[in-house]
Amino acid sequence: MDLSFIKNIHFPNHIKPFFTSLLILFISFCLIRFVMFLTAKIIQITKFNEQREMTIKSIVDSLFAYFILTLAILNILSEFGLIKKSTIITGAGIITLIAGLGAQNLIKDIINGFFILFERQMKVGDYVSINEAYYGTVEEIGLRSTAIREWTMRKVYIPNGEIKTLKNYYKEKARVIIEVVVPFEENHPLVEQTLNQVCEYINSKYDDKLYKIGNSNYSEFSLLGVVSLDGKLGGAKYIIIGIVNPHFQWFLRNRIYEHILKTFKENNIRIAYPKFFLHEDK
Repeated sequence: MDLSFIKNIHFPNHIKPFFTSLLILFISFCLIRFVMFLTAKIIQITKFNEQREMTIKSIVDSLFAYFILTLAILNILSEFGLIKKSTIITGAGIITLIAGLGAQNLIKDIINGFFILFERQMKVGDYVSINEAYYGTVEEIGLRSTAIREWTMRKVYIPNGEIKTLKNYYKEKARVIIEVVVPFEENHPLVEQTLNQVCEYINSKYDDKLYKIGNSNYSEFSLLGVVSLDGKLGGAKYIIIGIVNPHFQWFLRNRIYEHILKTFKENNIRIAYPKFFLHEDK
């Protein structure tokens, strides 16, 4: 930052560093706001891939903010005579300062942030699970931390260096698994026939939401059959599976369950539930 014009302004020696520091901070925050405004305008103009552009914007904003604030802090330290002017120019001085402040965790967060970005592990708008503890929609991916919005609308900031496991529910495709348990006493050939009709209905009505490779190769919903005869469940368990476009996995799951309830009622098929028997002692 070129603040040489301040030399022409006469201040008492003990006031000048404070005034210069305030001016440096003001200019720094103005520059950060300008960068954020500029990246937002670029996204509005290009409109190429909004989710990916928002991810890149988050990284660029974070990178420039760290760079500008680092220069600002170095200039302020220089004004108070805590470091030499030449230190600001040399990159070695910045590295020495960071190491001196014990910022190993910060460096770890930044490195992990770069890997997350370049490996495309997630992007803004994806629904993810982080460390099996946080579930939500990605809103920001910065160099130091990632922010997700939980279902409760709480915003959680997670340091990138602490991300050990990451599940991305919006990555390319998703398998929907439907479990249906019916009593042992039911007419099971009728149950199987009804569930196959449910699969045909879903495949026909929601064809555009199934995962496809090209125009013809895709995985439709199909009945696997009986997969369990556990008495604790109250009956026989059937499973229906299908592969869909990830953004529709919960939508289709709900529609399938709704249609199963409707068709079961029409065919007088009951849904099983655990039963408890009480025996009186004589």
